[in-house]
Amino acid sequence: MKRWQTSESITVGLFLALSGGFMDAYSYINRGKVFANAETGNIILMTLKICEGKFLESVNYIIPITSFAIGVAISEIIKRRKEKIDMIHWRQIPLLLEIAAFIVVAFLPQDMNQIANSIISLVSGVQFATFPKIRDVVIATTMCTGNLKSGTQNLYRGISTGDKLSLEKGLYYYICILIFIAGTALGYFAVGLFNEKAILIAAGMLTMIFFMMFKEFEN
Repeated sequence: MKRWQTSESITVGLFLALSGGFMDAYSYINRGKVFANAETGNIILMTLKICEGKFLESVNYIIPITSFAIGVAISEIIKRRKEKIDMIHWRQIPLLLEIAAFIVVAFLPQDMNQIANSIISLVSGVQFATFPKIRDVVIATTMCTGNLKSGTQNLYRGISTGDKLSLEKGLYYYICILIFIAGTALGYFAVGLFNEKAILIAAGMLTMIFFMMFKEFEN
């Protein structure tokens, strides 16, 4: 039986997808209707505001787009510096950054939504770049469009040709989408109960992943 790095395990992937859906629900419902993860949506909304001549309002979307890109760059910088630092995997370092960022966001008031959204988008970019795979399958845990395409392609290929590997990959994609949806629903109800502090639930998910990764491999 093949052994997988814990960072690419199904369990870690599902927790990441859950937190990914949660982040988008939190930022959209509680932080001024901005998508933390879906930068395509933010680019569209930014462009519409510019076309309407509402240049100041477009900044609400420019900031998370830029922050997402910075998050991706941070992940790459950490990866290039060192694959392992002492007793922890390099991917645990971005996780600590994400957890700390969410704790900060939890205590930011509503009049600091731009800052909160920029931090969440930065975390999304870090997560997107740090955890690109589940069991050698390239899957995004912070958005669904690519997963929907790849999942459908693999399921079709598997059903039409009998390729079990394609079927398995297709199921990974669709399960990830379903867990993302569950995370969004959880975010909706959590915001209703805890308002700004709801993001601490996502921090808890990432903390669980951090400790899981002390186990280097998973069957």
